[in-house]
Amino acid sequence: MKLTNPEVTTKPQEERSDPTKAEFTEQWMYSPGETANRRSVRILDGNLDGEIARRFEEPAQRSDWWLAPDWSTLYLATGWSDRTTEMPSGQRYRPELTQLFKSTDQGREWERLRWPEDQNITFLHFLDAQRGYLIGWGPKIWRTTDGGEHWNELPVPEGAHNPEDPREQFDLVALGEDNVLRMAFYDHAADASRIHALPWGEDTSQQAFTIPGHTVMDIAANTEGTVYVLSTQGTPYFSLPSEARNAPRPSVVWCWNGSTLQRLHEFPPELKGYALYLTPSEGLLFDGIDESSLLGNNVTAVSYDGGTSWQVEDEGRSAQGGYYDTRTGTRWRVSGYSLYQREIP
Repeated sequence: MKLTNPEVTTKPQEERSDPTKAEFTEQWMYSPGETANRRSVRILDGNLDGEIARRFEEPAQRSDWWLAPDWSTLYLATGWSDRTTEMPSGQRYRPELTQLFKSTDQGREWERLRWPEDQNITFLHFLDAQRGYLIGWGPKIWRTTDGGEHWNELPVPEGAHNPEDPREQFDLVALGEDNVLRMAFYDHAADASRIHALPWGEDTSQQAFTIPGHTVMDIAANTEGTVYVLSTQGTPYFSLPSEARNAPRPSVVWCWNGSTLQRLHEFPPELKGYALYLTPSEGLLFDGIDESSLLGNNVTAVSYDGGTSWQVEDEGRSAQGGYYDTRTGTRWRVSGYSLYQREIP
């Protein structure tokens, strides 16, 4: 899946009113709002040795998708708003139109599912092609048991809502290998992140544990229910005053075994983590950026002793995207016009 910007072209030099200055070929190309309106989401399909086909395209400025392990079924949510209109009077946001799509033939044909256009979908988490969750602004959670034909809204944890912000979101929502949906949000009154757990089949989540003074960045849980958490020291970034946003915020990995929270490792402040995975051989993989240089380098860190020691590896700069397959241990990375692959067992 790829979010794309519209193609912007310039006139040949001999057609310009001023040969020393570039001119766009169409008037809308001068408008950031018009450019944003022409963004789209695409699904590309093919193999490394053959042609790449465009299977899906829809106007969108945001999107998320879920792909079944056997690639048979795909769900895709899109969001689009008119960036050229004035902000509605008394409103903080422009209206956004949300659509939900599904494919059952590896993305060749797509069906638009019934979904209220004014209900945002930010993330999709599925157990299989029939059972899954949608998470949207509010925050809100919906669940399906019949492949998206029907959706039931579930209650969210008390304290997750912000009455002043209708687009409030969880800091993190993750579906573990134990089929438990976990959601994290920061409780400013308690100065702690609250992590709630919702096992499949239950309607109401329960608080599992808290992490004082840290914001949750990612959660990974194995089939036995052991939970690993990647956090950043301090409150959520955008809740900080501007003068405090450049203060060191070390990344920390924790373990929750169902009764005890253990602090496993704190990384140097320059290593900013944004993802945590469980590898096929039960290792822990930290994915982040080394911000000690001006441009920043992509880094991974792996631990095979339960988080005690970590091997940090520099992956270079300018990655446009990456993916780690937790079933096979294959890591993919896109940089420039090249695709890289390596194994992290």
